[in-house]
Amino acid sequence: MNINAMAIRRAAMAIAAVAAVGALGACSIGQSGNATPAPQGSGGAGGGVSAASNDGTSQGTDANGGTRQGTDAKGAPGANGRGIANAGGHPSCTNLKVTQSTPDLINGSSTQWKLPIMLTNQSGVPCTVQGFPGVRLQGADGTTWDLVRTSTTGTPVLLGPGEHATADLTYSTVGDGGGPAWHVSSMAVTPPNSTNTQTLPWADSVDLVKQDAATHPGTYIGPARASTAG
Repeated sequence: MNINAMAIRRAAMAIAAVAAVGALGACSIGQSGNATPAPQGSGGAGGGVSAASNDGTSQGTDANGGTRQGTDAKGAPGANGRGIANAGGHPSCTNLKVTQSTPDLINGSSTQWKLPIMLTNQSGVPCTVQGFPGVRLQGADGTTWDLVRTSTTGTPVLLGPGEHATADLTYSTVGDGGGPAWHVSSMAVTPPNSTNTQTLPWADSVDLVKQDAATHPGTYIGPARASTAG
């Protein structure tokens, strides 16, 4: 092979190599828009990767790498360390004032009475109340009686600021042939899910039948319910 043929072959091989490198560079830029591939799963500028957790809430990272708390399918906030949201995303009532209304006879009875206990939302935001208030009757003789609860299942009651729910206290007074009379001087009421016990004077001057050892006493407390009026 002569010198001229070898020079021509080497020149052709160099031109082919340069063309191949240029083709690879054009392919890389055309697919990604830049020479460096973007990492998979990127949310782009200002956003992070979100994933649905087991409780149906969306949680991920914000632009600064912090945790971002989302909402469930109904728009209610998920648990975030500041309490569990109730129906509609409203928290449990923690500032309830206890008052009482006037007792009424039940179904024409002469010894069975119902005393409405009102639980008023004193906070400036809506909240929910659910469950039974704790009630302890204080006798003039120094003894006490912690009332049993009914078997009724309570449902959440949404209270706006200043609104109240009602829990009915049913009690039996001494009638003809009744048991020993027990005079009640006051009652201590603790709202549901609270430790804020409040003491009120007893609303009736008639003595009760104390059945604190009975399996089904005639005196008991019901769950919080929506108030009808007043």
